[in-house]
Amino acid sequence: MNDTLDEIKIYDELKKKSSEVNDEDFKNVINSEVSVKKRADKLNKNVFSKLLNQLSLSYEMIKDYKSKRYTDIPWRTIALIIGAILYFVNPFDIVPDLLPVIGFTDDAVAFAAIFRSAQGDLLRYCEWKGYDPEKYF
Repeated sequence: MNDTLDEIKIYDELKKKSSEVNDEDFKNVINSEVSVKKRADKLNKNVFSKLLNQLSLSYEMIKDYKSKRYTDIPWRTIALIIGAILYFVNPFDIVPDLLPVIGFTDDAVAFAAIFRSAQGDLLRYCEWKGYDPEKYF
């Protein structure tokens, strides 16, 4: 299967999972921030620097959304990001993470697909925060 088909398959799975996101998932994702970031640190920072920055930006955004400081974002975007994070922490995803490097590749593809689809919303949030978009996009 080529990379484009893998990305489509992963994105479709995330869309399906995001439609089932609930308040408990929201809370679990926020509470798992430290472990998610530790896991993300296993990705090559030279290759995935913007992706890792987008992950941090996404965490800020969902926390600001939860606290109602920032609500100018569709629930669909929040749910997709939460779905991607839940996918990232699930050890039984499409490519098992027990396979070094390759196992995290599908996780990176998942985040890239979600962040690409949510880029407009993330960019607006980035500007709202007063951050330099070049760091994230």
